[in-house]
Amino acid sequence: MIGVAALIIGAPIFGALMIGVACGYALARRRADRGYRQLAALLLGLRDGDYTLRAIAARGALGAAFAAVNALADALMGTRRAGIESDALLGKLLGAVDLAIIVIGPRGTIIGGNDAAGTLLGTDAEFLTGLHPEPLGIAPWLDPNGPTRFDTALPGGTGPWHVRRVRFRRGGRDHLVLVASDLSRALRDEERRVWRGLIRVLSHETGNSLGPIQATAEALQRHAADPRQIRDGLALIERRTRSLAGFIRRYADLARLPPPMPEPAALGPLLHRIAALETRVPIRTAIGPTNETMLDPAQIEQALINLIRNAADAALEAGGAVDITLEIAAPHIRIAIIDEGRGLPQTENLFVPGFTTKPGGSGIGLVLAREIIEAHGGTLHLSNRPDRTGAQALITLPG
Repeated sequence: MIGVAALIIGAPIFGALMIGVACGYALARRRADRGYRQLAALLLGLRDGDYTLRAIAARGALGAAFAAVNALADALMGTRRAGIESDALLGKLLGAVDLAIIVIGPRGTIIGGNDAAGTLLGTDAEFLTGLHPEPLGIAPWLDPNGPTRFDTALPGGTGPWHVRRVRFRRGGRDHLVLVASDLSRALRDEERRVWRGLIRVLSHETGNSLGPIQATAEALQRHAADPRQIRDGLALIERRTRSLAGFIRRYADLARLPPPMPEPAALGPLLHRIAALETRVPIRTAIGPTNETMLDPAQIEQALINLIRNAADAALEAGGAVDITLEIAAPHIRIAIIDEGRGLPQTENLFVPGFTTKPGGSGIGLVLAREIIEAHGGTLHLSNRPDRTGAQALITLPG
């Protein structure tokens, strides 16, 4: 009887206990669900770029998750702030650059540009966004395999323009940056430099001829009755005018240099043949077997004759010799003509037409040699030897 009574009395207590457990479980689950929903909202905000939301402090594993999300939001906020500051600095730098910088987006339209780009294209930089390159006249600039020099007439100038292309990825998509520079200023500076050199040489040459002619004419006026004075004076005038006419003719020949007519030819035998023509000084050659390459044999021969003759002239004055080497450094052919002379007295005027340091020199040979070599896609570099006195002419030609 006592056991049954205890059982009857304990049943309500057990029921109340079970109800309390169920209510506690429901409350805990509701709190957990609220925490999970808060965590989900925070993650969605981070995904959408809202880094200002923060989770409240909590205990346990959920609290640790909240703390990690808050730390992630702080880091992303710092990264965004640094990016904004970097973009602002980059914008100021691009605005201060004279080069026109145009950014092309994945859809082929302009998504940005600096003030120089706006000036070039005839609008404010802020209005460039969304424009297509085609109506602006710069669509050919986008071709990755196209040329880098363009003569496009644009609102900001007529060019010529040198365009560099830089590709980059942003947001997983390809973008293109065009950097356009105006070559006209550089070309004008180069033209002025050439004209200054040309005028300096012309003044020197004409002064050398006109000075004696004027002095002779004045002397003839004072001694008009002396046949010998008249004869000598006229002979001097004739020599100086003939020299001046030859000088002008050499300039005309330089201006009439025809374009090369390439044909298959081997440089090795050509160099051996030219070297054999020079007998005034020892000529040492180191020329291996060479394959045929496309060149104009007559023009290249003329250029090499001029350079080897100059080297021999320099070596003759110092009692030295000349070394000629040829090597294949694919895709180029390199020729070196090295003398044991006294070296180059000065190098800034070497390629000024008419400039010469040799008595009776024309000042055209080096200019002609460089014109021929560059017309073949090569280069000519003159310098003093680094190992001893003397000069070297280094030629590079396409192989």
